[in-house]
Amino acid sequence: MKKGKRRVWLRVTALFLVLTLTVSYLATSMINIKISAETADAAMNYLAENTEYVNDTKSTRFRKLIRSMKKTETLDDCYLQASLKIGSAEYEDALVYINRCLEFCSPTKQREIYIDVMTKKGCLLTLLERNDEAVEVLDSVIETEPNSSDAYMVLIQIYYTANDTENLEKTLAAYLEIAPEDVDMRATYIQVLMSDGNTEEAEVQCGLLTENDKDGTHKNDAEHALALIALGREDFTGAMKHLTKMTDYEEAYPDVAYDKGVCHMSCGEYDKAVEEFTRSINTGYMKQYCYYSRAVCEFSLEEPDYEGTFNDLKAAIEYDEEDRDEETVQMATELINQLFEIKEE
Repeated sequence: MKKGKRRVWLRVTALFLVLTLTVSYLATSMINIKISAETADAAMNYLAENTEYVNDTKSTRFRKLIRSMKKTETLDDCYLQASLKIGSAEYEDALVYINRCLEFCSPTKQREIYIDVMTKKGCLLTLLERNDEAVEVLDSVIETEPNSSDAYMVLIQIYYTANDTENLEKTLAAYLEIAPEDVDMRATYIQVLMSDGNTEEAEVQCGLLTENDKDGTHKNDAEHALALIALGREDFTGAMKHLTKMTDYEEAYPDVAYDKGVCHMSCGEYDKAVEEFTRSINTGYMKQYCYYSRAVCEFSLEEPDYEGTFNDLKAAIEYDEEDRDEETVQMATELINQLFEIKEE
């Protein structure tokens, strides 16, 4: 085989391998759902923010403690006892008094207090890891008060913790109907959609995120998601367009250098791809793939860097970290054999 033909064949093969790596990368990168700190503690936050005793001064707490010593014969008495138990993190006992409260109130006569007590019950059940019961109670809250953002937030916590992406996706969608301005949750919703492979809806949500994100807090989130969507469609020019809009992203998105390398490589910009793969290697991100990909690019330069190609292929083959990929080893071995054949001609 002539050297020119061999190089053309390798370039075609390189593009095919980049597409394979991109698909593999997307499959692994979309499963990591980040969620805001507030949502991760939604049940605890609701109890803390909506239990007066927790936020009272020491003197007020003391007076309430004295008052709590009498028998619990009214709604106010039971509610106070529940508050004391919540304040001291005695959730089992707090739940007993919350259930007593429900004996004194109804969704029709004491609607506001009923919703609060039921939401507290859902939070307590969540903290006690009785999630099925919590979901039933919180669904009842939403049935009574469809705009109960607090109930939705606790449900989001439950489904997130359980890694139940189907119900998490549905609950986030319903929550954003009543709280469209919550850009933190919309960013989370996009991540869930991406993890589920629903890129069309994710793309729509990226537009809504940008529209509502007045201070640009989630600009990188939107651009990164759009770049991944473009990569999945093999639209490397479009992906690069979004990647170049990201700023100060290194810590939150260590994959961007690799993504840019894939885009440059697929567009035949091998020198730029080498730079980006080198950046990715220096940060420790997907090093084996980067060694192999950089080798392909070095070999495909107008004036091939045979030494660099050989060293990177060797590094890919000898890579021994936990994320070692045997298919990459095989491809690197095949390419290194091709390199020896060419040098012998």
